[in-house]
Amino acid sequence: MTEYASFDDLIAGSLEDDAEDVTLPTGKVVRMRGLTRHELLFNGKGADDNPLLLERRNVVSCLVQPKLTIAQVEQWQRRDRANGDFRALSEAIRRLSGLDEGADKSSVRDVRDES
Repeated sequence: MTEYASFDDLIAGSLEDDAEDVTLPTGKVVRMRGLTRHELLFNGKGADDNPLLLERRNVVSCLVQPKLTIAQVEQWQRRDRANGDFRALSEAIRRLSGLDEGADKSSVRDVRDES
């Protein structure tokens, strides 16, 4: 008999359990985690024509250490080189969220396919 997950099983653990240290091009180290499904969808809301806002929201969501506000991230974003820390942050967010190029688009198995 199959034992199904409970609600508590589904929400167990901390979002920071899978966080990892990321060394930026400047040599500074930050702690990052991937986006949740909610963040992935919510952060894009109202940012269709503003990729800078989407990037800021994603960094605020995923930067575990140090924690920064939207205003602080914007200030950092305005000063960073095009191929600098923010590019590395965006790449880390995509990788940790399973969204980077070549990522498996469907790691969830549909048991109906096994019939």
